[in-house]
Amino acid sequence: MKNDRFTEAIDDIERGLRREDPAFVQRIRHLERRDDLTTLFVFALMAVGAVLLIAGLATLSWPAWAAGLIALVMSVVADEHHKRNLRRLP
Repeated sequence: MKNDRFTEAIDDIERGLRREDPAFVQRIRHLERRDDLTTLFVFALMAVGAVLLIAGLATLSWPAWAAGLIALVMSVVADEHHKRNLRRLP
């Protein structure tokens, strides 16, 4: 019951924002899409990095191992950069 009232109140606020300030709502949606894409990018880099790292270790292939390590480091760097950008938003 409380959840329904809370959801209803949030929906009412969102409808009011869409009427009063559509540019703000559009900016929020843009930020949500960018956050989703960054999350997907970081996840993909981590998955590729882990696979390459394991394959490189299993086959003793230094190029595959190095590519996996670079992909894992890049995923951490991309995630930290994204977090820093989120902290700067008003």
